[in-house]
Formats: sequence, structure tokens, C-alpha cells
Amino acid sequence: MTTSCDVAIVGAGLGGCFLALLLGRSGRSVVVVEQGTAIPAAGADFVKRPGMAVLARHGLGSLVERHSLKRDIVRYYHDGEPIQECRYPDGFLIRPYRELVEVIYSSCAMEGVEFWFDSRIESLERDGDRVARLVLADGRELRPGVVIAADGTRSMMRQELGITKETTSYPHMLRVATVPLTASVARLNRLYFNSEGWFSYLYPVNEEQARVFVGLPIEDDDEVFGHGLLVDALKEFVTENDDAYDVLGPAHWQKIPVAAMRVPVYHKGNAALLGSAAFACHPMTGMGMSYTMHDAEILAGIICAAEGDPALLEKGLETGYEPRRHAHGELIDYGDALSGTFHDKAAYLEVFREDLHVFGDTEPIGDGYVRVLR
Repeated sequence: MTTSCDVAIVGAGLGGCFLALLLGRSGRSVVVVEQGTAIPAAGADFVKRPGMAVLARHGLGSLVERHSLKRDIVRYYHDGEPIQECRYPDGFLIRPYRELVEVIYSSCAMEGVEFWFDSRIESLERDGDRVARLVLADGRELRPGVVIAADGTRSMMRQELGITKETTSYPHMLRVATVPLTASVARLNRLYFNSEGWFSYLYPVNEEQARVFVGLPIEDDDEVFGHGLLVDALKEFVTENDDAYDVLGPAHWQKIPVAAMRVPVYHKGNAALLGSAAFACHPMTGMGMSYTMHDAEILAGIICAAEGDPALLEKGLETGYEPRRHAHGELIDYGDALSGTFHDKAAYLEVFREDLHVFGDTEPIGDGYVRVLR
């Protein structure tokens, strides 16, 4: 069976679903191909200023905020002592990744967007530089006008397009657990570092649960988690969260691979990369999801403006979308700088950038949003 569509999007994560919604609203026929059986569950929980602005521009702000937590301060500690507070003038939203994407996915249904779950792209066929046909593993075929690869850091589509990636690994292992919410975590988001290069972030995700991230040198991971040493180690530098110690010990800690990734180009012919198929930065920047939504907004505008004209599409991608690599590169470089200073309080405060951490790729509206405590 062959299906023709204006746009085929590979990947039903945040970027893919949001782009599908914007294109569906504009009257384009859109098919989203997702290899999983449902919306992906893995992703960040934070929407900061740039992402909140994008949601508001498209009438989704109140819908997303309705069941989100909104915070406006994060306090930072080094070796157990507070060193700075970061204030977000518009606040930022905390909502589990899957819940956020499902809100957008539900809106897609009202715009006629097709979702093909449990479906995998087997191959693509080209007509010169253009992708002419996508062949699925079950034999179905798609003939799209535009193809968007939104299928993650290990993107099969990126590989099929022949776009190489440059990956930078970090010297720490990241672990995450979801635990019962305690009073101290409900009160304030706290981010900790120590002189041994560890970090930990504790924050609520709803009225009953909290998320806890722990980053530690790779060489220490097996010993700490294999011998039940985590809580004692955290007690050395995670302060003002004493009521959380009891819930951290029995928690199930998942490993999360952390690396930066960048590519030399974001499009080829009628195909473009989106989200973590295009770039990945250190999660401590907290901006990945917001940037992805902004990227999807830009892509939607380019695709709609081209009105099916291949030459206009390619020109739009070259002049309107490729420049996003600069903003992404700056964020990646910033994450790299942060990750190298967790052990050193003075160095961390030196590289911390209020403009990127609070405002991202939007213009700051003032100053004084970071207060150094020591």
C-alpha cells in the first residue's frame, strides 16, 4: 500500500509531535512514523522560557500549564554549602516528558495527523538529492513531499541521509530515580555539586513524586551502586534534603547515557533533522526541549512558506534553519563548560551563563536573576 503525504515525520517524540501539530493546523497532510508502540516515555521534564513562549504563541500555554508544576528558583550548592540562587522571572514548567508529549499528540488528532505506531523505516529511495519514497518494514510505502528525521540521537534516518555526527562523551555516569515526594524537595529545587566531581538534582514532578538525578565519575559508578554506598556518599554534600535519604536508598536507579552530539548540516534536499537527531547537549543546561520546540516552529514556517516548491523549500532550509546550528553549538559548548567544573566552585560560577541558563536563545529582559550566596 502506498500513501502520499505532504510531510512524513519519523519519530513521535516532542519535536515530531509538535511539528506535526503545527503542520496539521496549516492544512498539510502529515504522517508520523514511530517505531515504538506508543509515545516515547524518555525525555527531560523541563520547559523553560523559550519553550513556554512557543507554546503560548500556538495556544498551548494554558493547556500544558494546567497539570504542570511551575517553579521560579533553583538553589545551587557546593560541598553542602549554598553558592547561588537562580531566579526565573517567568518561572519554568516541570511536567513528565511523556505527559507533555501526549498533550500535543492529543491535539494532533483534531488536525487529521496520522500516526503509524509500531512501524519502522526499512529503507529510503531517492530521486537525486530528494527522498522520493520511504519503505516500511511491513511493506507499506510513503511518498512524502518533505521528510523530517526526529528519531533521536541514534537516528536511523540521519544515517540513511549520509549525515555524520560528532559525539563528545562526558567523564561521568548519570543515574535517575523517581521517588516519593518529601517536604524538602516539594519546597525548593536544589542542585548540588562536590569537590569529587559529583552532582545531584532533586525536584518534584507532581504532588506525589520527585525525580532525583545523580552524576558521578564513571569509574565510581559500579562500586557505589553495586555496594549500596549511594546514600552515605550523598549525605556528604546533599544538605537541606535530609528527609529524602530514606527514599533514595531503595529507589530503582536507571543509567542514562550522556554525551554531546553535533552534525555538520541539518538538511539534505527535502529532508531535515529535528531535535536530538540534530543535536544533543548536556542535560544540566535544561534547554534541550525548549530549543526543539522553537526548531519545530521554524521548520513549520519554512515548509508552509515553500508551498510544495522544492527550490523554495531548500532555500528556506538553508537560510532559515541551518543557522540554528549556531545557537545549538553555543548551548552544547556551554554544557561542555559546565560539565568540566562540577568539582570546582569558583570555576563553575565563572562559566555559569545567566543568559543561556535562564533565557536560552531569547533576549534577556533584565539582569540580576542570579544571586551569588558565597
